[in-house]
Amino acid sequence: MLDALFGFMIANPATSHALTALPETAGVAAAMIGLRAPRPEATAALVVSTYYFGREAGQREHDIKHAGWDAVQAHLGAEFLYGWSLPNLQQWLAPTCAAWAVAAAMILVRRRSVRGR
Repeated sequence: MLDALFGFMIANPATSHALTALPETAGVAAAMIGLRAPRPEATAALVVSTYYFGREAGQREHDIKHAGWDAVQAHLGAEFLYGWSLPNLQQWLAPTCAAWAVAAAMILVRRRSVRGR
């Protein structure tokens, strides 16, 4: 069973990133709600999205350096999406959309629970 799950996640990185972004966003938001931080759901979605952006930008920067670019050009290219491949873009956008969907669902649940009181 676990072998099939790991095989699926390796074969479908954008989907696996989206699936791991769901509990990450919920966990960060729950911790921030407990700390009474302002706008915890949106902040959690932003944190998760930024994490995945950095992960994919780091990979692109590494690839661009190996293609012969100097360090500054590689860094700027990776930061501004220059030379990103479609899989890199998907592996950032999929968890970003998932994180914002979790944040929206948590906001709706919290608003409804406040109205019910």
